[in-house]
Amino acid sequence: MTTIMEGKKVAAYLSGEIADALAESRKHGINPKVAFVRIGELTDAVSYENAAVKRFEKLGIETEQYHFAGDVSAKAFLTKFREINEDYSVNGILLLQPVPKHIDMKRVVELMNPIKDIDGMTPINMGKVLTGEPDRLEPCTPAAVMEILKFYEIGLKGRNVTVVGASAVVGKPLTLSLINKEATVTTCNLYTDDLVDKCRNADVIISAAGARNLIGDAHVKKGAVVIDVGINFTEEGRMVGDVDYEAVKDKTSYITPVPGGVGAITTTVLAYHLMMATDFQKEPVLFLED
Repeated sequence: MTTIMEGKKVAAYLSGEIADALAESRKHGINPKVAFVRIGELTDAVSYENAAVKRFEKLGIETEQYHFAGDVSAKAFLTKFREINEDYSVNGILLLQPVPKHIDMKRVVELMNPIKDIDGMTPINMGKVLTGEPDRLEPCTPAAVMEILKFYEIGLKGRNVTVVGASAVVGKPLTLSLINKEATVTTCNLYTDDLVDKCRNADVIISAAGARNLIGDAHVKKGAVVIDVGINFTEEGRMVGDVDYEAVKDKTSYITPVPGGVGAITTTVLAYHLMMATDFQKEPVLFLED
């Protein structure tokens, strides 16, 4: 019997944790606030921001949105971003991506206070993912995958896990998080020779390559856990993942749908990270300055 790993169930559980943390913060006179920072009007960034703002507001969390014209000068943007970063009323910052080419993303990330970095972009937080530090704020999509595995009680110690996709924001940090849980991890990408061979003996397959129907029947052994992080669209505009869902579903023990799986909890994970960040800020923490 295959279990469908529903993102909404994980989101509901995390929402309860967030509500408890929010109540505790307010008892101490702290009202957590997140700043959304966006440059330009790219559709994907606008859509993600709208979904995140809606989720935060539903959870009762204060939001503030900072929008900049696509042609804003680097100097003007960095000056304002520094002000947001240093505002003590702001506990978390989400910088919507991508940013225009004339804005040095590396420079912006280096300016950000790592304990306000709720999407885990800063070098300090990336480093803490490597070492498995408990006070890390990791990239939100890998964190969402780990939350799904935890919620559905998927043991990782000693298990063979294949991660397909090696981006800096998903595949690489996810691989490190899995290793920190004592899994044996194989990391692949779209150019991996004989991807079928690298997947078919895996206990867990996680695909984040952004290629429709990349993972099919031949890749998946009986009883495997399959988590699909991919976002692709058919010619009719229907959202699908990297996995040929119908072809592999009945072979798996657990599988995430697209939509309704990992993507359904990412904004809730951001809110969860805001509560973590707020907690970290109760104690003085050193961070890199310009």
